[in-house]
Amino acid sequence: MAGSAWMRAAVVVLGVIVGCTATPVNPVPNKIHPAAGLTTELNSSTNGRLFQLTTTDGVSMKILHTWGTAEEMGQAEGEMLGGFAAEFLNDKIPAFLEDMIKGIDLSKLPKWIQKALAGAGGLDAAETILGAIYLKELKEIKTARSDVIDEIEGLAKGLCASGSISDCSVPNLTKKIQHLNMFAELVRMTCSMFGAWGEATVGGGLIQLRTLDFGTGPWANYAVIHVYHPDVGNPFVSLSFPGFVGAITGFSGKVAISEKVWETYVNGGVQPGDYNGMPDAIVLREILQFANSRGDAIAIAESVKRNWAMFIGVGDAESQQFNALGYREQDLEVLGPMNVTNVTHMPVLADTVYIDKHPQPSHDQTTMPGLLQKYHGTLTGELTANTIPRMMQSGDVHIGVYDFGKRQTYFATGKTDAAGDYLNVTGTMEGMAYNQPFIQFDMDALLNVSRAV
Repeated sequence: MAGSAWMRAAVVVLGVIVGCTATPVNPVPNKIHPAAGLTTELNSSTNGRLFQLTTTDGVSMKILHTWGTAEEMGQAEGEMLGGFAAEFLNDKIPAFLEDMIKGIDLSKLPKWIQKALAGAGGLDAAETILGAIYLKELKEIKTARSDVIDEIEGLAKGLCASGSISDCSVPNLTKKIQHLNMFAELVRMTCSMFGAWGEATVGGGLIQLRTLDFGTGPWANYAVIHVYHPDVGNPFVSLSFPGFVGAITGFSGKVAISEKVWETYVNGGVQPGDYNGMPDAIVLREILQFANSRGDAIAIAESVKRNWAMFIGVGDAESQQFNALGYREQDLEVLGPMNVTNVTHMPVLADTVYIDKHPQPSHDQTTMPGLLQKYHGTLTGELTANTIPRMMQSGDVHIGVYDFGKRQTYFATGKTDAAGDYLNVTGTMEGMAYNQPFIQFDMDALLNVSRAV
């Protein structure tokens, strides 16, 4: 069943560590489809436009554009996604949470969570945990310049206005969306990242990779490419899910982000943290919307009250370079080609920063280093998309590749069955994003779409 991966996962306090099981590597390079000519407009409003992208080999992506204030963009999302978002929020996520909670030993949760639970079980327990985390972090969430609280309220209003939910209650739906946005605080995602430039790439421009290993569930089939056009800050693209106002994968015209949990092989895996700071996904959202450079991204990560440990990968158009930020409650470390090895114990590669999907320092000193050594000096956006994730078997839910030199982006999303398990008809786990076709987007064309006339 869809939650089986969660039943097998290690649970450390509230940290559910998710990943995927290796299968034989598919030797065939991933197909890459240029997005031009593949989209059809489905709906539009004053502050929103919704497109459907479809290919002949089964790729299906929704591309949502929203404009205005945080509340206006949220309302436009609710109106445009309507039944798609309602199904995700009201059917798929509750079923997933109810199954997931079976894999958590509630007696090991912090005392303040146990007190809030008061004997609740099943879906009620999951909602209670997420609600308690939201309230714990609310003080910091209120300080976010992106005004995500207003966006959530607007989203609930828009969904109710869409007519997709009978007897729709804005307060109840607002609470449900708040809880969804705390889910990234509950799980630890075993992802991979790299940034390569200069000697490492053809032409010297920055190539950046982000793979998302998030486990089974409804996520892959409900991917949304959300292009924000905010009144304040930079337009940016977030590869995400209906109702999720944080960010985990995305780019603006200025910067791009990668992300991975900072787990180790000692002390239970997850480093010390708490729920008194800014949610990690909202920190990433702040970087996308307000950073104009790596320096700005570092300043944002330094200024917030940090929670759980992660690596933030950030590259920028201005310098065409990349850093991994060792982000944790106690400190922030800026990692480049020479000092990232202090954390990963991986070989040093010129003009390359990379971290694989395993706890650090990684016990796999051959797969990712071997690939990046093999292709050092010949890396392109196309090669990164059609070869690197597939050979690493990293990126089950989705993958983003950002080519800042050529201003191109490549996205791939996974494909699951009705139970949330990745398609495996051929025995090669073809449903994993790393085995799926990629869609190639022109960064500037995607960011500069105008409002409906």
